[in-house]
Amino acid sequence: MKPKKLILSTALSAVALFSTQVDAQTPYGPGYPPQAAPAYGAPSGYSAMGGGYAMPYGPMGPAPGYPQTVPAGYQDPSMQAMPPAQYEEYQPGMEYGDSVLETSPYEETVNGAACNSCDLPPRVYGSADLLVMWRKGSNLPPLLTTSAPVDEGVIGAPTTQTLFGGNEQGHALTGMRLTGGLWLDNYQNWSIGGSFMALEREVLGINTTSTQFPVLAFPFYDTNANANSSIVVALPGTGNNAADNTSVNIRKTNNFYVGDTFITKHVFTSHANRVDFLVGYNFARIDDAMAMRTQYTAQQTMGGSVPQGTVVSLADNFLAKNEFNGAEFGLIFDFQDGPFTWRAMGKISVGGMHQRMAISGSRTEDVFGTVDTFNGGVYARDSNIGSYSRDVFCFIPEGSLDLIYALTCNVDLKVGCTYIYVSDVALAQSALPGTINPNGGDPVFNWGSDDYWALGATFGVDFHY
Repeated sequence: MKPKKLILSTALSAVALFSTQVDAQTPYGPGYPPQAAPAYGAPSGYSAMGGGYAMPYGPMGPAPGYPQTVPAGYQDPSMQAMPPAQYEEYQPGMEYGDSVLETSPYEETVNGAACNSCDLPPRVYGSADLLVMWRKGSNLPPLLTTSAPVDEGVIGAPTTQTLFGGNEQGHALTGMRLTGGLWLDNYQNWSIGGSFMALEREVLGINTTSTQFPVLAFPFYDTNANANSSIVVALPGTGNNAADNTSVNIRKTNNFYVGDTFITKHVFTSHANRVDFLVGYNFARIDDAMAMRTQYTAQQTMGGSVPQGTVVSLADNFLAKNEFNGAEFGLIFDFQDGPFTWRAMGKISVGGMHQRMAISGSRTEDVFGTVDTFNGGVYARDSNIGSYSRDVFCFIPEGSLDLIYALTCNVDLKVGCTYIYVSDVALAQSALPGTINPNGGDPVFNWGSDDYWALGATFGVDFHY
C-alpha cells in the first residue's frame, strides 16, 4: 500500500503546489489585442511592427510624387508625434468588459465590425487523437506447463516448462480520444466540455494442442498433500493420466474506457502563456477476463472414473469489472512560441471503485454419445464459484504533454504523450488460485489488490471556431 499512498500524496501535492504558485502571482490582463489561445490569429490591422499597433502609414515611406524638398521649418503633419491612446488600466481580477476595450485597437474586432474568421477568439474547441498505448503487464500464476512424460508438468520437476503464466506483457495497441468544449465568453475565461477515451481490447493467451506438446498440464499446489501437483490433459502412453487429441485455449482480455465532463477557469496569463484550472466529474471502466477451454480424449480409465475413449471438455471463466465514479481537478498550462505551443495537463480524480468478480466453471463428459455435465472446471470449483462485489477508495492521476503546431488559425496538429494510473482494480488474475484441495474446500476466493496503468504516444488534430 505504501507505493499507492506515495503516488496519491505526490499527485495531490503537485496540484496544490501549482495552484498556490498560480494564485500567488498577479494575474496580468492580456495585452491588446487580448491574447487568445495559440494560433487563434490577431485582429485586422494588428502588426508585429510598431509595438503591436498598425503603422500610421506604409513601410515604404511617402507616396510617389511627394515633394522631396520642403520649405525650411515645414513639418509634415503626419509625422507629428501622436499622443498614445488612453486605455483604462487593467486591475487584477478585472473582467474584460466594454470599459476596458474602449478606444483599444481590439474594440472594433470584438464588436464584430469588418473582422475575418481569425479576429475573434473561438467559442468552440475540440480535438481528435490517435493513441498508441502500452498497459501494465499481467502477473499470472503458472497456468499451462509441459514436460517429459515422467514429470507430468509439475512445477519444480526437472523438465517442466511454463507455456503460459508468469509476467505476461502485451504489445502496444491503438486507441482514440475525443474532446469537445465551449467557451462561455468572448475572452476565454470560462468553458465547459467533455472527453472520452477508449483503448483497443488487449488479448493475451495461448492456443496449443497435444500435437505440438505431447504433455500438457495445469499445475497447482495440493493443499491436501502439501506438494506441487498437476491436472494432466495430454500424456502419451497407457498410464492412469494418458490422454491425447488435446486442445487448450487460454484467452485473457482487457478493456479500458474513461470519460469526463469538466469546467475550466482561466486563472493566469502572461503574454501568450496561460494557465487554466479544471474541475469536473470522471468515470472509468476496466473489464478484465480470463477464459480457459480444454478438450481431450482419455486413453485409459483416468483415476478409475473416466472410461477409455471419453471426450472431456473443461471450461473456466473469471470475469472482473471495475467502475469508477469521482471528482477530478487539475491544471492546464499553455506555453506559446510562435506557431508552436507546449501544452501540459495534470489532473487527479478521487472517488469510489465498484468491483465485481464472477467465477464459473463446468466439466462435460461425452461417453460414446452419452453426455454428462458437472459443476467446476480446472481452477473454477465448487468452493470458489460465484459472484462477488465490493467498493473501495480509488484515485486516478493523469498527465499529458503535447507539442502543438498551428497549421491554420482554426486547425492545429499535435504530438505528445499520455499517462494514466489507477490505484485499485480487480483483475482476473487475482481470482486464479494457486492452491487446490482435490478433496474439496479449496480454492476459496479472496479479493486481491492490483493497480493498473496505461502509457503511450498521442497524435491528433485540434480545432477551434
